[in-house]
Order: sequence, then structure tokens, then C-alpha cells
Amino acid sequence: MTPEADDDSPAQPSSLRQQAVSGVVWTTLEKWSVRLSTLVGFIILGNLLTPLQFGVVALATTFISFLTTVADGGFASYLLQKQRLTPAVTNTAFYLTSALALMLALVVAALAGPASGWLDTPQLREVLPALAVALLIAGVSTVPAVLLARDLRFKELALRQILAALLSVAAAIGLALAGAGVWALVGQTLVRGVVSFAALWWASDFRPRLTFDRSEIRPMVAYGSKSLLVLLAPQARTQGEVFIIGALVNAVAVGYWTVAGRLVNVVVDVISSVVGSVAHPVFARLQEAPERLGRALATARALSALVLVPSLVALALVSEDVVPAVFGDQWAPTTTVASVLALSALLQAVTDFDRSVLLATGHPGAELKVVLIFVVVHLGVVFVFHSDLEVLAAAIGATVALSVPVRMLVVRHLLGVPSAQPLGRPACSSPAVWPPEPSSAPRRCSSSTAWRTSHSRSGSVVSSTRSRPWSWHAP
Repeated sequence: MTPEADDDSPAQPSSLRQQAVSGVVWTTLEKWSVRLSTLVGFIILGNLLTPLQFGVVALATTFISFLTTVADGGFASYLLQKQRLTPAVTNTAFYLTSALALMLALVVAALAGPASGWLDTPQLREVLPALAVALLIAGVSTVPAVLLARDLRFKELALRQILAALLSVAAAIGLALAGAGVWALVGQTLVRGVVSFAALWWASDFRPRLTFDRSEIRPMVAYGSKSLLVLLAPQARTQGEVFIIGALVNAVAVGYWTVAGRLVNVVVDVISSVVGSVAHPVFARLQEAPERLGRALATARALSALVLVPSLVALALVSEDVVPAVFGDQWAPTTTVASVLALSALLQAVTDFDRSVLLATGHPGAELKVVLIFVVVHLGVVFVFHSDLEVLAAAIGATVALSVPVRMLVVRHLLGVPSAQPLGRPACSSPAVWPPEPSSAPRRCSSSTAWRTSHSRSGSVVSSTRSRPWSWHAP
């Protein structure tokens, strides 16, 4: 769908449901394909390159990854939630993201020399400017990528990433065999970016034009800056954990904590992020249909929990045996920590959908306030309980549990959707579908609820006395 033809009305339920299901399938295929190809490439490259070469690129990538998020500027979320796009709006976003990415790339290139001296890594003087090109590629890719996501064209997005991952791994292995050393890893990053960019522009109808809407800059930057801070807050939380534990305990404790967290994050990222990637644009489509939006939010939570609960419980149960067997007995202290973090990660993953729905409906300020409050609380908990990692993991779990009802209340207050339905089995005899069908054709459920919702963002009021297609009840 081109910006000119963009429509502010929700898609037909059957069409939207089919697109969402297809999106979940393609995104799952993308996640696993990219991870598998990357793992195979890592194993092969690990036998061809030295730890120093990996370390140099890993150090440089730390800066590049962070700045790639900054280069987005939050404009992707802005375009997703904006109800009607015009060529002037999309072109304005494109030129802003491209200019920001170019500026950041030039800063990285200029600071490569001093950074190599500060970090006592001379290779960074050449590696950082080369990887800075990836920033520019990310900047010019933001708008066409978000337009595909907005149109729920997840097949094209998935094939783009799969192709880029496969070709970049092949290029890296070829360069390593040719003796390129550290440049094999640099080449992998750049080839992945270039292939991804080429595939994206081949699939997208967007082409930049010489149009610019100055009146759009202020709301775009206002929304984007808040959205960007929301995206950066988890990184601040994670890095804050590492800093506090490292400063107040020691590097060994940081190692235990980091490995335990990564074990949990691998499970959560592969499973929850699949639904989350599809949920955000779907929520944006439904922002003018509060009833359907509320049910879509509840269903996204339920689908995520349906897969995460057994996965994370299994991780908690087997970590005591699996971690020492895979990583060695020296990592045994991480097992209990990983088990506790696995249980709290379930709640954390579910609350991510509240973040998506607030960003998708134009409330980044509210989400930013909630995120900042709980980041401060989180880091305070780390400071207080840093001496015992197992107790710290339990305290963080309690903090996450506290955030769940708070987030639900914020969503209910701002959007007027019945978002606080507990997770459990559906009351309907037939399985739930996502996105949910409209209430005009309900299935038989165990109860009929009359309720009124208000869409505070548009000031409109939507009343309904129809039966919900399904509702969630605690077991």
C-alpha cells in the first residue's frame, strides 16, 4: 500500500486476521533461519579467526548497535501509529532519518582515532569508520521497512532478512578463508546491510521525492524523541545492572548475572518477539476500534504466554543440569539465578505488549513515564540486593509483578479498552483467533458483557452492548 492510498479505517477482520497469522508464520521462519545461519557461521568463523579479531569487532559493534537505535529517531513508531500518511509525511521522515544516520556515521568516523587510543585497541581506527557505513544503510532503510510493516507485508520483510543473513555468512566465511582476518567480520556486517537494503527497496513501492512538510517536523520529533527514549530505557536498565554489580561486587558476579540473563533472553526473544513484531502494526490498525483493540491486546498476551510458560518453566527446571553440562561446572552458580529470572521474564514479556499498544496508539509520553519509574525502581532494587544474586533475581521478579497491574491500569485509563483480562483458558468452545473478529458476529461464550469504552485520544465514545466473541477467565 502506498502512502497516497493509505486509509485510516481498520482493515476487514478476516483480512487482518489472515495477515496477522501469516505474519507470525513468516516472522517465526525469519527468526529461526537467521539464528541458525548465524550460529553455523559463528562456529565456522570461530575456527578461522582469533579471539582478538572477534573482540575488536564486538567492541566496535557495541557502539554501532546503540547508534543504530538512535538513528531510527523513533520515527518508525511515529509512522506506524499515524492514521493517514501522505507522500510529504513519509518523505519528511525519510530525510530526517537519513540525515540523522549520516550525522552519526560522520561522528563515529571522526572519533575512531581517539576511541582506539582510549580503549587501547589500534584496530578500531580503521574498523569503526568501515562499520559506520552500516549506520547510513540503517537510516535510509527505516522508512521503506516501516511502510512494509504498516501494510503487514511480513513475507517480504522476512525473506529480506533471511537472504541477507545467508549471503553475509557466506561472504564472511569466504573472506576468512582468504585471510582477511578482522575484515571478514566487518564484511559480514556490511554485506548483510547492503543485501537487506537492496531487497527492501526491491519489495517496497516507496521512492523518495523532493517534498518536505515542515509542519510535520514538530509532532514527528516530539513523538519520536519519546519513543526513542522508551526503546533506550531497557538498555540503560541492563547496563545499569552490570555497572552496579561490577562496582559493588566483582567481575565474576557480573559474569554469572550476564550469562543467566542471556539464557533467559534467548528463549524470550525467539518466542515473544515474534508475536510482538506482528502485534505493533496490528494495534496501530485497530486504534480507532477500541473494542477490537482490547481483545487483540488480550489475545496477544495469551498467545505469548501459551508458548512462553512451558518454555520458561522448562528452562527453570532443567537449568541446574543443563548449564553445567553445556558450559562447564564453573557456571553452576548461574543455575538458580537463571531459574528465578525465567519466571519473572514471563511477566516482563507480557508487559511488552502494553508498551506496543501505547506506542501504536500515540501515547509515547505515558509509556516513557512508566518505563522511567520502573527503571529507577529496578536499579534501586539492584543496588539494595546486589550482594546475593539469587535474592536479587527474586526481588526483580517482584518488581516486574508490581508493574503488570500498573501497566494494565494505564492502558485502560488512556485507551478505554478492557485490557485487564486475566490470562487463562478462553471461555468459548471454539479456539480464539487473532486479531479477534468483530462483535457483530459473535461466537457462543460463557458470558455476555455489556461495557462502554472511550477512546480518549480522539475524544470519541464507543458504546457496545454486544457479546464479546470470547473472553479470558482464570483457570
